[in-house]
Amino acid sequence: MRRLTLIGLAVASVAALLLANGLSSTLNAQARQTKVVFIDSQAVIRAHPSGAQVDAIRNQAEAEVKELTDSISVLDAKVAAGQTLTPDESERYATLRSTLSAVQTRYLNEINAAAAPAVEAANAAIAALAKENGYTIVMDRVEAANQRLVVYSDDDLDITQLAIDKLKAN
Repeated sequence: MRRLTLIGLAVASVAALLLANGLSSTLNAQARQTKVVFIDSQAVIRAHPSGAQVDAIRNQAEAEVKELTDSISVLDAKVAAGQTLTPDESERYATLRSTLSAVQTRYLNEINAAAAPAVEAANAAIAALAKENGYTIVMDRVEAANQRLVVYSDDDLDITQLAIDKLKAN
């Protein structure tokens, strides 16, 4: 019986030590000051020399996609009005839909390829800026707003211009 009590005390002592160690680790982690800042990452990417090329491709894509969606909408409206599409219209509709999908995929790939150097340079500039200034979290301002992740932040927490300056300096 006494042996079980000693084992129980030993287990309790080890548990207490682990708990104390865990609490001190947690307290140390919480003692670290968190510096959160915001950035418009798309503005930084556009500031890169390849940003103009990305915008040109994006504008071209929007125009081509709009033309296709407008043509599809005409046929959609006809069906919505209760009219039956002729065989030629049905074939054209199917062709427009598949063409739209192919065009969107092609432009997405082109935009991603054109933007890759800008994204890489922007990420490097943002990371360097964060390390230099002790920022622990850098959030995309636009995405944070779209996702309603932030209710309030001071205006001086936006580091977009600093990142653009850093990007252009490199």
